[in-house]
Amino acid sequence: MSVRQSQKEATRKRVLDAARDLFETRGYEETTVREIARVAEVSVGSVFTTFSSKGDILSQVMADRLDALYAELDRVVPHLRGSTADRLRSMFAIHYAFETRRTKLFLAHIAAAYDWTLEPASRPFGRNPHLRQVVKDCLADGVTRGDVDPTTDLDIAVDTLMASYAWTYRLAAWNDSDAEAMSAVFDRHIGLICQGFAPRP
Repeated sequence: MSVRQSQKEATRKRVLDAARDLFETRGYEETTVREIARVAEVSVGSVFTTFSSKGDILSQVMADRLDALYAELDRVVPHLRGSTADRLRSMFAIHYAFETRRTKLFLAHIAAAYDWTLEPASRPFGRNPHLRQVVKDCLADGVTRGDVDPTTDLDIAVDTLMASYAWTYRLAAWNDSDAEAMSAVFDRHIGLICQGFAPRP
């Protein structure tokens, strides 16, 4: 790696570290690119030579974090047993346990999903293809196993589960709920949602 590349990588790391901490302590809306640059001790121009927007920065912060989560899901999912509802509960319990290590950062990730100025390349919550595919594969396997109606629109089912999952984080924002408490609520959501796409007698 050349000196220039090394400097650029060091700047990128400082920006991501600063942004991660600011998003977690101040929230997505309240954090500005100027503040990220100040905390990272780089110029605003340096931030924009590496990232196109605040949403792009958050997307990269979360992508770097979520690599470990998706590696764990990829390892565990093939070994899950039980009904589709049970397997979904287990998958999302893993997600809760991981995300509640930095709950406010994940709340910032969810908040960014409602930022209408985000560029199409940004990856706020709900736009992550890996998680969506893991959930969709679980549902498709449920069709094969016979506990998901084969006429179910799997993309709509994924959207419904993702929306319900994100909605439970209001409990963290309002009541400081932990992973166990949110999982207990979401488990009931999953049961109700799964009734909707169960095969009809």
